[in-house]
Formats: sequence, C-alpha cells, structure tokens
Amino acid sequence: MKYLVLLTMLLLGYCRSNGQDLKVIDQDYHRALEVATVENKLIFVDFYTTWCVPCKQLDKLVFQHDSVKQQLSKEFILLKYDAEKDSVFHLSKKHHVMSYPTGLILDRDGYVIERKYGFPGDDFQSLSKSVFEFTNKALVAAGSGKKLKGYSNRIDASKYPRFYTDYINRTNTNLDTAALIKFWRKQKNLYSEEYFSTLIYFYGEQLPEPMLNELLKNKSRYESLFGNTDVEVLFYFLSSGKFEKAVAKNNETMFDKAIEFTRTALGESYLSTMVPYYKKELLIHQNKWNEVFEINEQLKNSGKFNNEAVNSFCWNVYRKCEDPGVITKCLQWMKELTDQKPEFAYLDTYAFLLYKSGSKEEAKRIIPLAIAAAKVEKENAKKLEELLLKL
Repeated sequence: MKYLVLLTMLLLGYCRSNGQDLKVIDQDYHRALEVATVENKLIFVDFYTTWCVPCKQLDKLVFQHDSVKQQLSKEFILLKYDAEKDSVFHLSKKHHVMSYPTGLILDRDGYVIERKYGFPGDDFQSLSKSVFEFTNKALVAAGSGKKLKGYSNRIDASKYPRFYTDYINRTNTNLDTAALIKFWRKQKNLYSEEYFSTLIYFYGEQLPEPMLNELLKNKSRYESLFGNTDVEVLFYFLSSGKFEKAVAKNNETMFDKAIEFTRTALGESYLSTMVPYYKKELLIHQNKWNEVFEINEQLKNSGKFNNEAVNSFCWNVYRKCEDPGVITKCLQWMKELTDQKPEFAYLDTYAFLLYKSGSKEEAKRIIPLAIAAAKVEKENAKKLEELLLKL
C-alpha cells in the first residue's frame, strides 16, 4: 500500500519534504483534492484577483513567509485561486465569492468547513494573526466533524442562472433586473445552495417581500445549512437595502420598518451603527446639512469620527451642500486637519472647499501644496491643476 501512495505522489509531481514545505497549487482544484487526499490535509482556498491590493499584501507578507508556510504545512495545502478565471472549476460560483481576499477551508472531499471574508491587518503580525485565527477555528471544526450541510461537494455550474455565471465569468456584468426578479419568483427550493449563493451574491436585490419574510422566519434553518457567517452577511445586505430604499424615497415610515427588520434580523449591536449612518443619509437627502454636521461634530468630539471620516464628509459638503454655514465649519475642520497632516487627500478637499466658498486667494496658496504632496505620494493632481488655472 505504501508503494501505491508513493507512486501517486510521484505522479502528482509532489514531494512532501519532511512536512516542512507548504504545498501551493495554482488554480487546479482537482489536483488540490488529490494532494489533500494523499496528505490527509485540509485545503485552504485563497480567492484573489490580480488587481486586489490586500490580496497581494496577504500573499507577500503571510503566504510567502517561511514560518507561516512551515506552520500551515502541518495541516493544510494552499490552493491559490484567481476568482476571475473561473471557467473551469467554478469555485467562485459555487461559493459565491464577491470580495477579495476570501478564505475557504475545505476538507479533502471538498466539503466546506469554514469561510472568512477578508483578513484584517496591514503588517505581518496582524495579518498572520488573522490567518491563524481562521485556520485554528477550522481545525477545531474539522476535528469535531463539522461541515456546512447546505453545500454539497459536487460542482454543477449548469444549476446556476445564466446571469449569475455570466457575471462571475465577467462575460456580462450588466445585471438584468428582470431576469433576477424572474429567478426569485420561480424558485421552489428556497434552501438549495444555488438559490442561496445567488441570493447572497446579489444582496437579495429585488427580492419580493413575501420571500424576504420567509427568509427571516427561517433564519435559524439557513444558519444550520450555510453557517452563521454567510447568513449574517446576507441579512446585513438585506437590512442595508431596506435603509437605502427608505433614504432614496425619503420615506420615514419605510425607515422605521427598516429599523424593525434589522432589529429582528441582526440585533441591537448592528442597529447602533447602521441607524446613525443611514439617518445622516436621510437628512442629507432632505438637505438638512446643519443637522448632519451636528451629529458628526458630536461623534468627532467623542473620538468616533476619525480623520478619514472628516475628510469624506467635507468632500461631500463640497459636492452637494450649499449651506454657507456648514461650508464654513467644514473649512475650519479641514484647516485643522491639514495643519496637522498636510497629506494630498486632505489638502485636495481643503482646496476645493476653499474654491467653493469663494476664498480664491487662500485656494491659490493651498493648491500648490496639494500638488506637491501629490507628487510625493504619487497621486493624480490633474483636477487640482485645472482648478488652479480657473483661479
């Protein structure tokens, strides 16, 4: 028997090297299954894209690090999978991969053990911690025989709607809303992995209210099939969609219903962050900028409104707000911010706000500073250069 195993390993072009090297397989799902079977290991699928900066950072800082490779090699093989080249094995379709990086742990038979969207951190220490927390959780689950029961270990791309496969294959990224609605309405098995994958991938967009209510009513069943993580993500999308519709229609009653739906689906912890955010969006839609500023000012004073949030809000004020009082207050915020951190993003917002307020001389002084910062930070300052010409 041991000779048969050795022969299989040789045919796979694989050498274990005393268990110290992490076996990395590029895109070939079937080979990953074969190697996992020979080695009796789990498969860590790293879904990435060529344009994803966090994916590149994760690969460089973690997956190429010797100590990480040595540790992972004890229990895992690594399948590097470009999610936008999915026409052969259809892993991105089966596992509704829509953000990058996404991590998936499969057993050697191809059943789902754990899933993770994104790995927080921007250095080796934080990223590797995030990876090992994920893999350790998967090992505990695998040791107890846990699998996500809603997913089979077979892949049949023909079961998915055409608009779904076209979108993931990037052959047609213009979503046909009519086809989506038709797909929702004709569903008979609301617990199939094809239905659930399409549902979460498209955020439940245009889902009929009766089906939405049925989904909420059977939340625990979905959790038992597809896991708490994905069901939580799905209901976050659905809750956000309800808030966004209420804001778009400027409808307070719909807003209150969105609050109740979110409370039932996700609980008070989500409400504490979602309601203030969408309340501000509703106020902006109602052109009540001063009220929005007052909310943000309270958050800023309590340390819950960081520099990036200040900059983002002030940029929106430049783009959409005509209240001179709010513009003046934002100018003060941006002056304080750029005095402390004269970075391009902040100087850029400050310059355009100055221009909007009519402070042309001060804008002339700030724009060259912003352009200089752009050169250092390798940012595009074309719009600033055009603005300077107007002055």
